[in-house]
Amino acid sequence: MSKRVQDLINSRISRKHHSLYQVKLKEEELSEIRMGKEISYSIDDALEKAKFGKFNYFMIVLFALILVSGFLEVNSVNMILSIAQCELDLSNSHKGFLGAVGYIGIIVSSHFWGFMADTRGRKKVLIPALIYSFLFTVISSFSTSFWFLAVTRFFNGFCVCATQTIVYAYLCEFYSLKLRDLILLVASVIYAIFTLIYPLYGILFLSHESWNFYIPFLDMNYRSWRLFILMCGVPSVLSVIGMIVFIPESPKFTYAQGDEEGTLKILQRIFKCNTGKPADEYEVKSLIKDQESTNQNPAMSKGFFSLMWSQTIQLFKRPHLKNTLTACYLQFGVCLSSNGFWTFLPETLNRVSLWMESEATKPANPTLCHIVNNFDRSSNSSISEEEHEAFCVTKLELGTFTNVVILLIFYILSLFTLSLLIKRVGKVLIISTINIIGGAASLLLMFTSIPYLSIAIYFMMLLSIVNLSVINASTVELFPTSLRAMAVSLSMMIGRIGSVLGSNFLGLLIKNYCTYTWLLPAVLLFSGGFLAFTIPNVKKLPK
Repeated sequence: MSKRVQDLINSRISRKHHSLYQVKLKEEELSEIRMGKEISYSIDDALEKAKFGKFNYFMIVLFALILVSGFLEVNSVNMILSIAQCELDLSNSHKGFLGAVGYIGIIVSSHFWGFMADTRGRKKVLIPALIYSFLFTVISSFSTSFWFLAVTRFFNGFCVCATQTIVYAYLCEFYSLKLRDLILLVASVIYAIFTLIYPLYGILFLSHESWNFYIPFLDMNYRSWRLFILMCGVPSVLSVIGMIVFIPESPKFTYAQGDEEGTLKILQRIFKCNTGKPADEYEVKSLIKDQESTNQNPAMSKGFFSLMWSQTIQLFKRPHLKNTLTACYLQFGVCLSSNGFWTFLPETLNRVSLWMESEATKPANPTLCHIVNNFDRSSNSSISEEEHEAFCVTKLELGTFTNVVILLIFYILSLFTLSLLIKRVGKVLIISTINIIGGAASLLLMFTSIPYLSIAIYFMMLLSIVNLSVINASTVELFPTSLRAMAVSLSMMIGRIGSVLGSNFLGLLIKNYCTYTWLLPAVLLFSGGFLAFTIPNVKKLPK
């Protein structure tokens, strides 16, 4: 009998008796346990044996808190641009740069943090990054000029990068493959709920102009917008406390470093927290050695930069090249269209509110660009000093925060819907659909002449940001542990370049070419939607 025929017969027998085989396998395992033999488990099976409980719930909440700390620190400057405009003498180009400078810090440091996380550990990198990001937030709240604020926000972004990239790999590595997609999206829903802190802070500190504290030795008025920036750093402090007290290093990282004993101690700690049982009752006593459980840390035998290069170049070789380029392009398009155009959202909403409340004669059906440019008097050098002072914004209208809350609620609902659909329809269809909807919304903004409808369509374009969670979930699964954090960091670095370009692109062109600024996100989102169909089905990847 030929080998091919024999293999075919064996495969059919295997399928026919698969259930019986599984039962026999379990019986054999139990028999081996009774006989005192030690069974080795894969790292995914070991994570399942640690059960799902209090530790996992806390980890999800902490992930959301770390993400929202970065969101608040990077985006806090966007909310205060109108109010700080006169005090810091800001032009439109200044505003665009300030909205982008945090992302420039993220771009510069992305590769560095990804490398450090893959070679030193997730927790060892996250804690100092959170501490330093908070310190730069505190310093930036004392800014007295455009350049002082720009420099401190750059270094804040440099540190925030670690919290926004490494944390995806960190969270996923506490869960088995079958739970990873769902956990990441559930955590993203909680993160989205936490983002409501952003408009809440705005209502507390930016909706009135009475708060002011004079600091004599600095000869500076510490106004409410400065306190707003300071408060946006509080979640970073809470995240550090949570990590130090409750969360260990990633078990998959220690496993990838060849530290089986350390990995088992982490798993026992998770098991004890989830079940309340003693750690010695955890049934996993040894782990299967596979291609990821070898020592992945060659730092002792290589220099820092040569090691970083050797780690990076693997992402641009087969079999990873195509996946790396796809993830980078998708991140670029989504970040430019959402983060980049988010920079001017609070100011745009404020101008729409003022426009609708104004009793002056105005066109019946203005486009969003007409409204924005009609109230953009700050860039007109011909107005008098008295007119300039009269136009200085000292608070934001409540309608601005109401619209931001509405946007964030839609963001929460979108992520919640994705968490219900992702197992049924898959990542590819979700990424493509959201991108195409966002691209269509961007095109519609060129022609819509109803103010509130324009705001709703603007929201639809910005909501393409929900794709980032799905793209990151795909990226995490497409790369091995030794390259995972760097792959996510690299793709998010390219995404942040998109954020910088989008913010500055809008800041430079919004005055004279506002209508045409919507073409770029339309092209990027549409093309990314079709490119998503080339992403491999991660569930069918070889283990």
